[in-house]
Amino acid sequence: MKRGSAGVTKAIQTAFTLGRLLMVIAVIALLPYPKLLGQNQPAPSPSLAQESRTQHETRMKWWTEARFGMFVNWDMSSIPGTEISWSRRSARPLDVDKAPAGKVEDAFYDHLYQQFNPTKFNATELVRLAQDAGAKYIVFDVKHHAGFCMWDTKLTDYSIMHAPYQRDVLKQVVDACHEANMPLGLYYSPRDWHHPDYGVGDNSKYTSYMKGQLTELLTRYGKIDCLWFDGFGAGDSIQFWHADEMLALIKKLQPDVIINNRLSNLWFPGNHNRISSYSALCGDHDTPEGTVGSFQNHRPWETCDMIIHTPSGYAWSYRADQDYIRPLGECIQMLASCATGDGNLLLDIGPNALGEIPADQAGRLREMGEWMLKHGGSIYQTRGGPFRNGKWGGSTYKGNTVYLHVFKWNGERLVLPPLKAKIVQCSVEFQQTAKGITLTLPKDKQDPTDTVLTLQLSGPAVDEMKNNQPLTVEK
Repeated sequence: MKRGSAGVTKAIQTAFTLGRLLMVIAVIALLPYPKLLGQNQPAPSPSLAQESRTQHETRMKWWTEARFGMFVNWDMSSIPGTEISWSRRSARPLDVDKAPAGKVEDAFYDHLYQQFNPTKFNATELVRLAQDAGAKYIVFDVKHHAGFCMWDTKLTDYSIMHAPYQRDVLKQVVDACHEANMPLGLYYSPRDWHHPDYGVGDNSKYTSYMKGQLTELLTRYGKIDCLWFDGFGAGDSIQFWHADEMLALIKKLQPDVIINNRLSNLWFPGNHNRISSYSALCGDHDTPEGTVGSFQNHRPWETCDMIIHTPSGYAWSYRADQDYIRPLGECIQMLASCATGDGNLLLDIGPNALGEIPADQAGRLREMGEWMLKHGGSIYQTRGGPFRNGKWGGSTYKGNTVYLHVFKWNGERLVLPPLKAKIVQCSVEFQQTAKGITLTLPKDKQDPTDTVLTLQLSGPAVDEMKNNQPLTVEK
């Protein structure tokens, strides 16, 4: 029976019932990822990283100053509007359900690409939306766990070039980003539940395939600013997945590319002892997922999170069962909490089957952009501190200026710990003594989401930190 891409047929609806979706979510909830997704990874090994701390900070400078990126997860799963990859009902080799290596066909999901024709996709509009939102970089999904490729790869027929669309989506995104001077990162999942050689035997056929695809991505599309990996399946990072060889290839082809921490594959316990010798696999930054990371200023980090909500929780891709979009206040507080914790926010959206960004998603991002037009100075090019963030809010600083993001007041007052420098100017009434600082603002002037205030100090705000750690704000 033919199924048109313009709607969801009764057969599709039956195949993806709410019960099955809940089962998928339950499996995802069991992901053994706390170490992979966490923070406090070791610093890169000098023998592998081959750069000094100063060189690393220089390479990372644009990224840490950006603070806000837009994540795009999208493929043919948008036709039925189900979760990208995770709604594939067949076996997930070497993954959370512990299926053995070897592809098992999914008669429905694996053939959705034969209907995929996103004729309304416009890469220029996608980049413009990121700009309107105030995002300073884009991370675009080129291959998720189910293995479908959104570029003109010569190594498999399971790609956008063999869908009805027959156009290289990545090339369009790259061209639009380069035209707009928008830094571009590529999400690439090393997992591939569709590939027949994935995890089979000594895995050499699949790792050769992955090296070939990385070579395509890093040699045919000009400058790529970031690579965002998403973890291998079970197995030794070095002996089975050859992650060290992947890293060496990447650094040879594009030395300045920023890489996240998921080549380390720490969710698989057997790899924990690998990191002492191959700490470069922990990449350039940590990746707390679905939650705001804790304060960390010794190593960059980036929270990735979602705005699409369904009855079973938040989702990474376009969903037919979406019930609402994350409220603006939550989005703003997430962004502010990341910045005050000295990290970045990568906020995800999901185009529909035609390639359009739904109006509610686009609208929310533009509302964030309006907020950033007013308060972007307190986010961009700042560091977290000198006050530790928490339920009350947090602070960022730049030079002698401290920006306060206040989520919760004690009536009309906010009490902060003492500073060595004098406050020479403040945007609200204040009192500074040796015991602390009291800020006062009438309730009718407080922003219920985030009251942004400015303190001008007589000296550098960084000097207020203790052992490079922020001052604790009492509850």
